Amino acid sequence: MKTKVFYIIFAFMLQLFTLPIAAQVVSAQQESQDSLINVIAYFCKNDTLSYLYEDYEAKVENNDTIVDHYIKSEIQLVVVDSTSKGYVIEYTPIKTTIEAYKDTMMAHVVQTIMDTMGDVKYLLSTDEYGTLQHIENWAEVRDFMKKSIKLMSDSLYGNYPQLNEIIPRQRFEAKLSSYYVNEQAYYKQCEDLQLLFQLYGKSYRIGKTERNVSSQNGFPQHIALIASYGKTDEEDGFDDDYYIHCGTETTVPKEEVKDLVKGMMNMMVSDKHLDELNQGIDSTEYTEAKIFDAEEYNYFYNGWPCGMTHSKLTEIMGTEKHEIKSLIWTSRRWGVFGGESSIQTDGTM
Repeated sequence: MKTKVFYIIFAFMLQLFTLPIAAQVVSAQQESQDSLINVIAYFCKNDTLSYLYEDYEAKVENNDTIVDHYIKSEIQLVVVDSTSKGYVIEYTPIKTTIEAYKDTMMAHVVQTIMDTMGDVKYLLSTDEYGTLQHIENWAEVRDFMKKSIKLMSDSLYGNYPQLNEIIPRQRFEAKLSSYYVNEQAYYKQCEDLQLLFQLYGKSYRIGKTERNVSSQNGFPQHIALIASYGKTDEEDGFDDDYYIHCGTETTVPKEEVKDLVKGMMNMMVSDKHLDELNQGIDSTEYTEAKIFDAEEYNYFYNGWPCGMTHSKLTEIMGTEKHEIKSLIWTSRRWGVFGGESSIQTDGTM
C-alpha cells in the first residue's frame, strides 16, 4: 500500500516539473529558412474547427492494467476576429463524457460538477503567429474554477470526512488554487490548450535532431525530434501539411525519487501524520524512475492543428503509469488566407 501511495505522489510531483518536449526545442537563429519549419497560424475570421479531446490514464502492475480514467470532450474553435496583430478565438466545450473512472466516488464528484456548473468558454487572444497571449475572459474562468474546487471539496470531504485528518481540506484547496493563481499557472495545467497552441511562433530544423541534455530540474535526458512536410491526414490532408514529432527519455535517480516523494508529502499531509509517513518513506527501498515522453503535432498547411498526441509512460518501483492526451479534428471550415475570396473549404471526418 505504501508503495502505491508513494508512486501516485511521485507521478503527480513529476507533472509539476515537466514541460512539453517540443516547446523546449527551438532551432538556431542562424538556420536557413529553407531548412526550417515555422509553425505559424494563417487563420481567417470565421474559421471554425471542431475537435475530439481524449484524456486517458491507466496503471499496469503485475501485468494487470487498471484504467484510472478515460474522458472524452468535444470542443469547437471559432476565429471571431483577425487583424495584422493576431487573432481572437472562441473556445467552446460542446460535450464531455466520462467513459471510465476507477474511483467511483471521484467519478461522482466530477459528474456532479459537470451537472451543476456545466462548462466555461475561453476567449483567447494570440499574436500574429498564433502564440497564445491571454485568456481575455480570465476573471470568468478563474471564478468558475473557484466554484468548481469548492464544489469538489464539499463532495469529497463530505463523503470522506476522515480524509481531513490526513490531508487537511485547507491545504488541499490551497494546492488546487495555486493552479489558477494567474493565466500562466492555469495554462500549464490545461493539456488541451497546450496541444493546440504551444508550438506557434517556433521553428524546427527539417529532419531528425538528437541530443543529450539535462531536464529543467537536472535529470539526465535524451531528446529526439523529427520535423518534416507531408500529408497529416491520409484522406483529407494536403501535400503542404507538416508535422513535428519528438520523444524523450528521462532518468530520475533513486535518491531524487525519495526527495520528491518526501517533499510532496510534507506539502499536503497534516503535521499529525508526517512523522509516521516520513518513517515509511525512509524505510522504503527505492529504484530509479524512467519517464518516456512522446509528442506528435500534426498541422494542416495553414497552421490549423490536425491531430495532436502527448503520451507519457512513467516506470517506478515495478509499476507503470500510462497517460495519453490526444486531440483530433472532426470537422473544419476555413477561408483563404490573404485572398479576396471568401470561399470556405469544408471537410468532415
